[in-house]
Amino acid sequence: MMRQLFALLLLLVTASEYASAQLPAGADEAELKAAILYNFALFTEWPADTLPASAPLRLCVFQGNGLLTALTGLQEKQVNGHRVSVRTLPAAPGGAQLAACHLLVLDAQDRERWSLLKHDLATSSVLTVADDRIIGANGAMISFGIDNRRVGFDVDLVPVRQARLTLSSKLLRLARSVQ
Repeated sequence: MMRQLFALLLLLVTASEYASAQLPAGADEAELKAAILYNFALFTEWPADTLPASAPLRLCVFQGNGLLTALTGLQEKQVNGHRVSVRTLPAAPGGAQLAACHLLVLDAQDRERWSLLKHDLATSSVLTVADDRIIGANGAMISFGIDNRRVGFDVDLVPVRQARLTLSSKLLRLARSVQ
């Protein structure tokens, strides 16, 4: 199933005229979202001082996140020469724990802590991806979801640039909106 989802996402990336795709019948939504997150990582470039060559790419998520089980399926996969390491964060992580992440996945359960997290991440090169529109509208770099069985995402380049990250133009062409 994951192989089919990756194939669907590869199709999304190569078919730039389509900003969203239909969720395949019988597809597991959490696995599809995990595959989307994997592709976000593939099309993101981190500064060399935060993600040295061959270092693991740390994907962080809070306990209770609806995607946690599906995200653990990404453990040990490769992203541009970096092995994916999925980490579960404590409810109140310290700044150093957050800064050690490369990609932070957020959902509705993280709304109350988002303002503090955003403050703690202000000087870090951590890609913040929200599976929640409220967090997405309040400063997450990428907000994504599935509406009416259609996959879509929005990008806010201001925090992306502040974090010294680079998102591929291929990824940006697929976004519903880029601000």
